[in-house]
Amino acid sequence: MTVTNRMLSGLILAGGEGRRMAGRDKGLISLAQKPLVEYAIDCLMPLVDDLSISCNRNRELYLNYQLECISDHEMTSYQGPMAGIAAGLRHAKHDWLLVMPCDTPLMTSAVMTQLIGCLQTDEIGLNKQAIIFSHQGLQPLHGLYHKSMLPIFEQCLAENKNALQRLLRSMNSVYIHSALEGEFSFNNANDPEELSTIEQFLSNKLHNL
Repeated sequence: MTVTNRMLSGLILAGGEGRRMAGRDKGLISLAQKPLVEYAIDCLMPLVDDLSISCNRNRELYLNYQLECISDHEMTSYQGPMAGIAAGLRHAKHDWLLVMPCDTPLMTSAVMTQLIGCLQTDEIGLNKQAIIFSHQGLQPLHGLYHKSMLPIFEQCLAENKNALQRLLRSMNSVYIHSALEGEFSFNNANDPEELSTIEQFLSNKLHNL
């Protein structure tokens, strides 16, 4: 770690239902002949001490990446990314957990490093429980979460209040960082059309090199 002397855990969120992808496991969908989850691994691996994948199916395939694979199957039903982050905090080796989803393949280590840089501010490091991005709206799936958030998430999930953005907006202990030079980094491969758009972007980028 060169940005801060704090040791961080990392989590890739790949446990979604993939409704807009006809129920396919998004992390394993190929983009430019490379599964989406590999883009996230490449992004987070240089920034964290340990890295896990939140996945609720195809565990045997994700285990091929030789990373810890965790699930939120103890929940009675799918409860969205809050459940995935809670599971990640439960298993994290360190106090801070750096999180990103598997479906933003244009995200870079340089952009995610901005969140880590926020920890250099003593006020944030001591008094905040989460640091999340703002870029054309809140981006809570790209964030740093402190282990002290776990009981809050667990209570919300037990009460079936799993609206992550609503919770974070209501908390004074959440710091919102405006992404610098984010541009296309937050583009989601949510459906086949968006995936195709990102693939075309990557193709044009390689062609112009």
